[in-house]
Amino acid sequence: MEIQDIVQEVKREIKIFRKKNPDGVVIIRWATATGKSKLSILLSKYFDEEIISADSRQIFRYMDIWTDKVSEDILKKIPHHQINIVNPDENYTSGQRKNDVYKIIPDILARKKLPMIVGGTWLYIDTVYKNFSMPDIPPDMKLRDELFAKEAKEPWILHKELTKLDPEEAMKLHPKSTRYIVRALEIFYKSGQKKTDTFISQPPQRPLLMLGLRREKEDTNRKINARIKEMLASWLVDEVKWLLGKWHSQPPKKQVKRSSFGWLSCTDDLRSGKHEWNEGIADFESSSVYTKNLQSMQWIGYKEVVEFLEGKYDYDEMEERMKVATHQLAKKQRSRFRRYIAEGLQNPRPNVTYKVRKLS
Repeated sequence: MEIQDIVQEVKREIKIFRKKNPDGVVIIRWATATGKSKLSILLSKYFDEEIISADSRQIFRYMDIWTDKVSEDILKKIPHHQINIVNPDENYTSGQRKNDVYKIIPDILARKKLPMIVGGTWLYIDTVYKNFSMPDIPPDMKLRDELFAKEAKEPWILHKELTKLDPEEAMKLHPKSTRYIVRALEIFYKSGQKKTDTFISQPPQRPLLMLGLRREKEDTNRKINARIKEMLASWLVDEVKWLLGKWHSQPPKKQVKRSSFGWLSCTDDLRSGKHEWNEGIADFESSSVYTKNLQSMQWIGYKEVVEFLEGKYDYDEMEERMKVATHQLAKKQRSRFRRYIAEGLQNPRPNVTYKVRKLS
């Protein structure tokens, strides 16, 4: 069963939900490569909707191919929020997102439209689902740089540090989840409070329809592998090279054409080293140069391309590393979202309707 096979069922569920909850919000979530965006777009045939992205990578401008943003044509037809709102060298915290989304949702409802949150970043979804109270602590870049440098010298040292200061939060985080550990330490050092004492779950502000799209591991991994090949064939390496300022000071003129749900393939010959830099990657609006040390450039996909450009490994190993890392990410996402299913069965949150659709 594929996405197009469940559209009518999901349509009926949303209609029932909206009849009971005209001020409700639909959330479509699960792991990467399950078809969340495709489903949301297909549903636009039946609902006057506006989509709020719950993807922590799509907030960044110019980082388009690996983040798999929808096409410009779709953005014109269906209003999207939380996409292309900050530059790659800017910070955007979960607290900022919560404040922004809590303004966006009533605005959408005031326009008599359906708010639909779509994505796989569980922390972004939890800002609505669990309605966390969040500390108003802006990022301290100097402190963050110091903590990241400390971790680089001695891996897992920050997790040990957090275990002493906030053992409950440390138990939730893998020692390699450096970004989340740094934020927890930042909250403690800037406020003297533990993150577990400041992130307090509350009932959702509005009725929610939590719709999960569940794929088996093997099917998800096959789709991930195919998507990575497509992205690499769509000038992903060129996009990263331009971001790093290693190509032209101005963005190339030729645009890459995109399909409804992703990038179309383009001829490339990176494996042989014969690729010519005389054709474009996308229509960027900025000539800014970004560094490989930015948090946004440390993500899966961008990190591997940077290391490939530095000669640390060849094209085939770069592709394989991307696949392995993305499979691991999908595993984490599945684990997180299974908790929602368990909670819906054992201890459902007030004002939340839980639904899961299994895909083949």
